[in-house]
Amino acid sequence: MKDLADHLFDIIENSVNAGADEVIVKIAYTESYFFCFISDNGKGISGQEVLDPFVTSRTTRRVGLGLPLLKRTAEDTGGYLKIKRIDESGGTALQFKMYLTHIDAKPVGDLARTFSDIFFAWPEVTVRLFVIRDGIERLILDFQKLRDEIEQGLKNYTNIRKHIHEVSHKEFKDINII
Repeated sequence: MKDLADHLFDIIENSVNAGADEVIVKIAYTESYFFCFISDNGKGISGQEVLDPFVTSRTTRRVGLGLPLLKRTAEDTGGYLKIKRIDESGGTALQFKMYLTHIDAKPVGDLARTFSDIFFAWPEVTVRLFVIRDGIERLILDFQKLRDEIEQGLKNYTNIRKHIHEVSHKEFKDINII
């Protein structure tokens, strides 16, 4: 994966494949680091073996490189990746931090386009995207709210990709990600 946006898409795809219909994403960013927290209500993980590239729940192939690559990417910069099951009924919480000033840091990529792609890739999944600035979390995208607006005729699918991109692009620009 060439950038952090690709990793975020992959993580949300993992959530969807685990049966999640709700995903929470929280992003904090400074000039020196990128932090992301993602939680879902899927079936949950059974242990740290998800970080082993030769252990995967996929039936189409025998390797799963997304999380191991993200772990390596974060750790190569002095950061970390933590992943755990939320509770006995399921759900997964993942967080990672990457130091952007390190020579091995990957670029952030086009996060706004990524969230637009996520909306269309999995229209049945509700993603809520928060940005954290100065310790304050702000909800910037709520996919369920967007779907409700589409149903009420306030927006249409033709313009929704543009709307998602504009809203998230503005918010990411405000916290200097782009």
